[in-house]
Amino acid sequence: MTIPGILLATVLLTITAPIWVSLSAVISLFHGLRGCLRCGLFLAGYLWCECIGIAISFIIWIRYGLNRGVASRSRKFLRANFRLQCWWAGSLERLGRRIFGIRFEVSGSEALNGSGVILIPRHASIGDTILPVRLYGQPHDRHLRYVLKRELLFDPCLDIVGNRLPNYFVDRFSDDPAQERDGVASLLKGLSRSEGVVIYPEGTRFSAKKRSHVLQKLKGEDQRRARGWTHLLPPRYGGILALLQANPQLDLLFCAHVGLEGSADFYSLINGSWVNTTIKIHFWRVPFAEIPEDLDGQRNFIVESWDRMQHEVSLLHSAEAG
Repeated sequence: MTIPGILLATVLLTITAPIWVSLSAVISLFHGLRGCLRCGLFLAGYLWCECIGIAISFIIWIRYGLNRGVASRSRKFLRANFRLQCWWAGSLERLGRRIFGIRFEVSGSEALNGSGVILIPRHASIGDTILPVRLYGQPHDRHLRYVLKRELLFDPCLDIVGNRLPNYFVDRFSDDPAQERDGVASLLKGLSRSEGVVIYPEGTRFSAKKRSHVLQKLKGEDQRRARGWTHLLPPRYGGILALLQANPQLDLLFCAHVGLEGSADFYSLINGSWVNTTIKIHFWRVPFAEIPEDLDGQRNFIVESWDRMQHEVSLLHSAEAG
């Protein structure tokens, strides 16, 4: 259903471009809606990226996967899909740069060098999902396996290519959490030296409303600790602990960032919050040898890492304000 919907929306948006471009240009004169035209152009660009991605994924299937059984998971097939993933993410990044005037400033880039990692970013926006592949995966030729929420399968490119590559789409409301944890841990099986895993421990995008809702559910020491994470949601321990327990000696690579909060939802794009934004990003690496082996130690390690994530995000916000 989504593929015909995307194709139809792209055709309609393209045909009616003279009308909606003119209207949105007028609407953008109002301060609270100043990003309306840019948002429309980005949406059009996104739809065209989807259509091109769907077409290329079909060509890849014809060339490498059609009626070839196991060969459909061949190295060439996977690499072609990985290149398509990189093109898709890169195209969205370039659209963001050109249409919204976004800039990127990266610190801690030395942490990107070295062996494969479990990459753990903060999750504050629909935009931060492209950071791992654009800043780490593609430049360092690392094929990243993603832990993603099942709701993202509505996106045709994520559905098609995401299921061809070794990713795992988590059902956050599953009646069998153990099965979901096993699915996350399975991403570490057969991991080559050129691969890594990405997980967003918060499980959903940060917002003040979501944070308040989560805090109400916590009690005692957990609530006290979480109150200190003013820019973060408390991590969901299931997935990250499953990876740490099954970790075959990968380092951890943490990613703190600020500036993408302005794209937390559709309205924040329309109101111009993302226009001429500088995205500040900081990486740091934790060697495998420094990760506790026991479950309680790993849980405390995650909490301490989230304390540092809060600290790094606060420092980036201070630099942004300065």
